Amino acid sequence: MSLSKKSPLLLSLVFICLWSIPCLAITTGEQHMVNLCRKISRGVVNITSRPLASDFYLAPVPHRGSGSGFILDRLGHVLTNYHIICDVHSIEVVMYDGRKWPARLVGHDNETDLAVLELQAPQEELKALYPMHLSTLSLHIGQEVLALGNPFGTGYTVSQGVVSSLRRAISTPDGRVIYGIIQTDISINRGISGGPLIDSAGRVIGINTLIFTPSPQIPGLGFAIPSKTIKWVASQLISKGYLIRSWMGANLQTVTPTLARFLDFSVKKGAMVIKVIPGGPASRAGIRGSDKTLRLGNRLYPIGGDIIVGIDGKEVDSDADVIQILLTKEPGKEVLVSLYRGERLRRLRVRLEKKPTRLQLLK
Repeated sequence: MSLSKKSPLLLSLVFICLWSIPCLAITTGEQHMVNLCRKISRGVVNITSRPLASDFYLAPVPHRGSGSGFILDRLGHVLTNYHIICDVHSIEVVMYDGRKWPARLVGHDNETDLAVLELQAPQEELKALYPMHLSTLSLHIGQEVLALGNPFGTGYTVSQGVVSSLRRAISTPDGRVIYGIIQTDISINRGISGGPLIDSAGRVIGINTLIFTPSPQIPGLGFAIPSKTIKWVASQLISKGYLIRSWMGANLQTVTPTLARFLDFSVKKGAMVIKVIPGGPASRAGIRGSDKTLRLGNRLYPIGGDIIVGIDGKEVDSDADVIQILLTKEPGKEVLVSLYRGERLRRLRVRLEKKPTRLQLLK
């Protein structure tokens, strides 16, 4: 048989061999993630509130007034970061397929930097991620997560990473403290800020947020507000258009079993009162803050303050627990605070107040 007659057979064998090489094919796990991102991305939108600038190559450049968000429900509510909104009269939402719709600001919350928009689009065109996928989950450090965004309005982007830390408390330059933050190793920029953070099952576990710190944002460090906070804030903004937070007037620090053992506390966990604001609800109720510090190695620990272990019968394990319980209470409501002062358990009634502004606290 001549070489010319063998060539088609050889080419066929080569083609079959190349097609069967495993490294050229997408794995089952990768295909799952691809399908998942395609499905979730239909609810991820781009939000602009002023004209986009372009770079040297005429490509859109993310800047203040531009970012991501995601659709909450079939009524057209969209969740995003409030710092994205510059001009409330010029809000435009770009869908996953490039269609554009005007939107109005329903309400915002400065404490969490969250805002809810109302999209003026037909219901049948809305691919909601809430409440079907928005749920409170038990997260774990090292868990795989995906950050989705639509930074330019030309399609979605995906960044993959892991949960680096949980229940972080982050201070911002204007004095706000955001509790319960999820930290990831995904770098969050302006473009994907406001987009959803999802787990490998496609459930929304948080909203990616660009938290401005006194120093430049550290590359490779990302933050997300957890779904539990999202659900409460979003429901309040949709129903009332605003949030009124109750205030106890005390700064707290989590007591861990390790810390309790080192400092010989009466309890293994709770929330220690570090400081009581003069004239505030906690002060009037007789709650006491720390009066001294103890050095262990190169760390200073406040001691001597009351340790809160319960509010209205609900167990308190951390400062975040206190914050979450107070979120459900209206200003003016009286709560029963269970606390340890030394070895003795006490119960004090505290009448909550509306949380003052930072300027009011400085007076």
